[in-house]
Amino acid sequence: MKNKKWFMTAVITIVLSVMPICASAYQSLPPGFDDNVDDETPAAPISGLVALGLLAGAGYGIKKIKNANSKKQKS
Repeated sequence: MKNKKWFMTAVITIVLSVMPICASAYQSLPPGFDDNVDDETPAAPISGLVALGLLAGAGYGIKKIKNANSKKQKS
């Protein structure tokens, strides 16, 4: 229970410290596009393989975390 409380405190601290950085980065964005932008040309599509790669990476990361936790509990 003690580790869970420490973990939640760490997550909240990280989130609260990253939020001002993101806000300042968003605030310093350049203005939008001019009116003479060619809207007829389609944008480059994002392949469905990107989402598949993200899912595979997340699954691999979860597997590694579970293996590390099971090794900790055995020792």
